[in-house]
Amino acid sequence: MKGVSWAVAALWSLAVGIATIAFLPTLPGSAGGAVALLFGLVCVVLTVGIGGWLGLANRLPCGLGCLLLPFLFGCGWALNANHHALSERLPLALNGSDHSVTLEVEDLPEVSPAAARFGPPGGARGLVDSRFRARVVDTDQRDLIGKHLLLSWYRVDQKLSSRLRAGSRWKMSVRLKRPRGSVNPHTFDYEAWLLQQGIYATGYVRDKGQLPTFVQAGGGVDTLRETFRDRVSGQGLQRSGLIRALLLGDRSGLDTDTNALLKRTGTAHLLAISGLHVGMVAGFFLLLGGALGRVAGILRAHNPLPLAGITAIGGALVYTLLSGAPLSAQRALVMVVVATAAVVARRRVDPGLAFALALALVLLWQPLAVLNAGFWLSFIAVAVLLLRFQGRAETSAHARQAGSIVGKVHAAVSAQWCVLLGLMVPSLVIFSGVSASALLVNLIAIPWLALVILPLVLMGALVPVGGFSGLLWQLADWQLEWLLRFLLAVDGNLPSWQSMAVPGVALAGLAALASVLLLMPRGFPGRILGWCLIPVVLMGLTQWQRETQPRFELTVLDVGQGLAVVATTEDSSLVFDAGDAAPGGWSAGGGIVAPYLTAQGWRQVDALVVSHGDRDHAGGVEGLAEQLGIVRLVAPGELPKRLQPLVAASSSDSCVAGRHLLLGEMELQWLWPSGAGISGEENDHSCVALLTWRSVRILLTGDISRKAEKQLVKNFPDFEPVDVLIAPHHGSRTSSSPDLIHWASPRNAVFSAGFRHHFGHPHPDVVRRFTQSGIHLFNTADLGAIAFLWSQNRGQPRLQCARAAGRFWFADERESVVSQCAAGM
Repeated sequence: MKGVSWAVAALWSLAVGIATIAFLPTLPGSAGGAVALLFGLVCVVLTVGIGGWLGLANRLPCGLGCLLLPFLFGCGWALNANHHALSERLPLALNGSDHSVTLEVEDLPEVSPAAARFGPPGGARGLVDSRFRARVVDTDQRDLIGKHLLLSWYRVDQKLSSRLRAGSRWKMSVRLKRPRGSVNPHTFDYEAWLLQQGIYATGYVRDKGQLPTFVQAGGGVDTLRETFRDRVSGQGLQRSGLIRALLLGDRSGLDTDTNALLKRTGTAHLLAISGLHVGMVAGFFLLLGGALGRVAGILRAHNPLPLAGITAIGGALVYTLLSGAPLSAQRALVMVVVATAAVVARRRVDPGLAFALALALVLLWQPLAVLNAGFWLSFIAVAVLLLRFQGRAETSAHARQAGSIVGKVHAAVSAQWCVLLGLMVPSLVIFSGVSASALLVNLIAIPWLALVILPLVLMGALVPVGGFSGLLWQLADWQLEWLLRFLLAVDGNLPSWQSMAVPGVALAGLAALASVLLLMPRGFPGRILGWCLIPVVLMGLTQWQRETQPRFELTVLDVGQGLAVVATTEDSSLVFDAGDAAPGGWSAGGGIVAPYLTAQGWRQVDALVVSHGDRDHAGGVEGLAEQLGIVRLVAPGELPKRLQPLVAASSSDSCVAGRHLLLGEMELQWLWPSGAGISGEENDHSCVALLTWRSVRILLTGDISRKAEKQLVKNFPDFEPVDVLIAPHHGSRTSSSPDLIHWASPRNAVFSAGFRHHFGHPHPDVVRRFTQSGIHLFNTADLGAIAFLWSQNRGQPRLQCARAAGRFWFADERESVVSQCAAGM
C-alpha cells in the first residue's frame, strides 16, 4: 500500500475514533483516564519511531500503526474533550442563581421585536428582545471567569440595545440556568448543540434591580463583523438579510418566508458559507497575490507563487473568520490550504488526502461536530463529488468535449445530479423530505450566485469607498431579488419540497447503498442494482411506512413551558395545542410538532384544537400550518376567527360542551366551555375534551382553573375514570383540585412544563395530591416527550420517554427516566 494511501487510512481511522465516542450512550472512564490513554499512545508512537530508527519497526504490522493507533488516539482525544465538555456546564445546584458579572459580547447579537407572553400576539412599541453569546471576564465567583454564556435580554429600549454590539463589554446581573433543551423524536437537539458550542449556562439579563452598564466598546474580528453588518444594513437594501448571510454568515435578518422558499426549492445551502464561497475568495486572492508577485519581480527576480499562496490562504482565513467560521467553512479552509500549498510547491496532492485531512482536523478541533447536520451535509457533498470524478481517465475526445459549452453543461448537470443523489438519504433522515426541483433550480442558482452575486457582495466589502461599495451591494441586491422571483416561479409551477416519513434503518441503508452504486462509473459490477433507489424513493413518497394495524398513540411533546399533544391512529391525526413561539420566528409548532408529524409520514392534520389564546398554547399554530395542511380548526368562542387567517383550515368551529367530533376511531367529546359567546383568550375559556379510542380515555384540559373544574364535576357527575389526564395549567397551584382528581380518577397524569421554570410548575402541593391518590406522574421537563402507545392486542400502553435515548449527555438522568417510564406501564 502506498504511503499516501496509508496516510489517508490513518486520518480516516483517527476521524472514526473521534466520531464513535460522540454516539456512545455513556462516556467510559474519566477525563484523567483519557489523558492517560493519550499519553500511553504517544509513548507507543515514540517507541515505534525509535524502533524504526533502529531497524525494528518493520517487524510490526503496518495496520497497527496506520489504523489501530490513530483510532485509539481519536477515541482518547474525544473522551477527554467530551468529559471536559460535560464538566463545563453550570452545576444543577446553581440552576436559577443570580450573578453580577462583567462580560464581553462574543458574537453578533440577534434582535427581534419584544412580544407579550400571554393573550393575543402583540409587540411592545419601542422595545426589543436581544439574544447574544458572551464570555465572562470578571465576577466575584472566580469559577465563572472565562465561561461562555448564551443570554437573552427582554424588553430592552432600542437606544440601549443599539449599544449591545459584538466585542462590547457590559456589567450586568444575570440569572443562569444549566444548558438544557426540549427533547423530542425527529427534532433538533438543542441540548446537544449547546454542548457542542461550549455553552456553560443559558439565562437572561435581570435589569429591574440593576440596570446593565456599558463598560467599553470592543475590537477584533467580531467588531469588524459588526461594522460590516451596519454598513450593509445602512444601505436601505431590499435583501440586506441575504447579503449579510452571504458575507457574514448572519442569518438573523432572514424572514420566515425566505427561509421556507429556500428550503422548498433545495437552495438553502447557497447561504451556508462553504467551499463555493471560501474557494472563490481564495481564488481571487491567489490571482491578486500572483499579480503583486509579478510586479515585485520587475524590481527583483523571484518566484511569485509563495506570495500568491500566502495571499490566498490569508484571504480565505480572514473570510472564514468574518463569516463566523461555520463547520463547512472550516472544512473548505483546510482543503484550500492543502490545495494552495500544492500549487506553490508545484506538487500534485491527492484530493482524497486533502478531504481526509480536513475531516480529521475539523474533528480534532470540534470532536462533537458529528452531532451537527451541517457537518454531514458538507462532507458528504464533497465526498460524493470526489467519488464520482476523482481519477477518471478521459480520452482526448472526452477532453475536447469537456472544454466545450456542451461539455461544461454536461459536467454541471452531472455534478448536481451526484450531489442530489448523495444527499437524498441524509436529507430524508435529517429533514424528513427532499426537494423535487433542486436539480433544475441549482443548475441556474449556483452559477448565478457564484459568478455574479457573490463577487459583487465580496467586492462591496473590499472597496473602501462608501459610494462605490453601496453601488456594488445595490447591484447584488437587484440580482438577489431576481433570483428569489425565479425561485418563487419555480416553486409555484413545479413540484418542490416533498415531505416523507423518516425511513427505518434497513430502508435507509438500502437507499444509501443504492446511491453509492449509482455514483460508480459505468461498468462497475452491480451498478445496475443502484436503480433500486427509484422504488425506494417512490415508496417513501407514499404513506406505506405507517402501520395499518389498529393502534392509538398519544404523545405529549416536550415544548418547554407550553403544551402540544399529538394523537394519531393508523388513519387519523389530531393536535391539541401547538406550543409557544419566539418573537424571532421560531415556534414549537414549526420546530417540534410539524417535524414530529412529518417524520411519521403525515402531510396534514385532520383536526387542530387550540385550547385558548395564550401564546404558550397558540403561539405555534402559524408555524405548524406553514408546514402541514390543517383540515379542521377548533377553538373556544371567537378565537377561530383570529386564527383562521393563520391556519387556512378547510373548516373551523368552536368547542362547546355537548358537541362531538369524530376522527376515524377517535372521538372528541367537548366538556367545556358551556357556550360560544366568549373571546377564547382566557384560561377558563379553554377547550376541555374527552378523547376516546375504543376503551381508552384521555382527558385534555388546557389551562382551566378550579372554578371551571368545579363546573365540570357538577355538569358530569357520572364521569368514568380516564387512562391519562393532561394536568390543567401545567400543574399550577390554582388547578388540579382534589375534586377534579377524584372525579377523573386518572391512572396516569402528565405535566407539560419547563425545566425548573420560574413559574414553578408543577406546584409541589399539586404533585402531592396526585401522588397521594396513587396516580403515576410524568413531567416533560424531566422525561422529554412522553408517548403512550396502545394496540388492539395490548390492554396496557407501552411507554416511551425521549430522555431515555442513548446519548451520553443524558446519561446522568437516564436511570431515573427509565424507572419513571416503567412505573406507568
